[in-house]
Parts: sequence; structure tokens; C-alpha cells
Amino acid sequence: MKGSPLIPFALIALIGIVLMAVMSAYGVNERNALEEEENGTGEEETVEIDDPIVAGEELAQQSCINCHGGDLAGGSVGPAINGLDGDYSAEEISDIIQNGIGSMPPQTQYSPEEADAISEYLLSISE
Repeated sequence: MKGSPLIPFALIALIGIVLMAVMSAYGVNERNALEEEENGTGEEETVEIDDPIVAGEELAQQSCINCHGGDLAGGSVGPAINGLDGDYSAEEISDIIQNGIGSMPPQTQYSPEEADAISEYLLSISE
């Protein structure tokens, strides 16, 4: 006579319960980490910028050219941003980068320091 057929089922059920508990604990930890990141309570990355104009140029080439054109003289979507000196201050440009304006959405991928570097770069290339 063979062993009880309930033993393999009980073993599978026990493994399933343990696996669910482990996966739930992992999910809760991931959710808490995401909430901390969204609320700003997690560790924030500090950005050190040695030369803001050089850093600003690199950052502008990463995303500004998508809408404002390769030479920032205006693209299919965004206006020219290569002649802003006298129109906007560095603080105003940084605010526009961080909060958006008109149809331009906020550029939340940039820290305030990076937005400041981009604004300094944009003012340095003004014609």
C-alpha cells in the first residue's frame, strides 16, 4: 500500500503559502521604497556641478533639442531658446524648466541645480 495521497498536496500547499509570504514581504518593501522616493523621504542624490555652463550644455543636449531643435533655434514643437538674454533671468528660466510653461511640461528629471545649470547655459548662448 502506498502512502497517503494527501502528503504531496499538503507539501505543495505549504510551499505555496511560504512562497506567497515571501513575495508579499518583498512587494511591501518595494512599495514602501517607491512611496519614500515619491514623497522625497528617501535618500536624495546630490548633484555637484563644477562648471554650470558645460553641465548645462550636456543636459540641454539630452532633452531640450527634442523640442527646441538641435541648435535650440526652434523646432517642430518648441520655440527658439538660444536668444533668451534680456527676455528672462536665470531664475525665471530655471523656474520654467522645473514647472513648465504653456505647452511645455515640467522637466522633473532635473534637480534644481541641474535646472540652474541649463538656464546659465541658455543665457550664455544668447545671440
